[in-house]
Amino acid sequence: MMPTEFESRVTVYLHNKDFEGIVRSALKDIFGEPLASSVIFQIGGTESIMDPSLFEKKVRLVFGPGADLILDYVAKKLENPRKRIVRK
Repeated sequence: MMPTEFESRVTVYLHNKDFEGIVRSALKDIFGEPLASSVIFQIGGTESIMDPSLFEKKVRLVFGPGADLILDYVAKKLENPRKRIVRK
């Protein structure tokens, strides 16, 4: 099976980076701490945020069309983990 655009994009920046930590940070940026924990629970817990492919599937299942915004933010966060991305 061909990797998705998200998987391909994330894999480029994943070298020696903690995917789980980046996802947690991105979700906190987007939703704030209490909701980020709820989102992680809703998509299947910590296991779901350890693997880019599984994370994408679960986020798409829960958020439908809104998943693209979350996935794009996570990919940008991987590109620059210290930066908090602010949308205008």
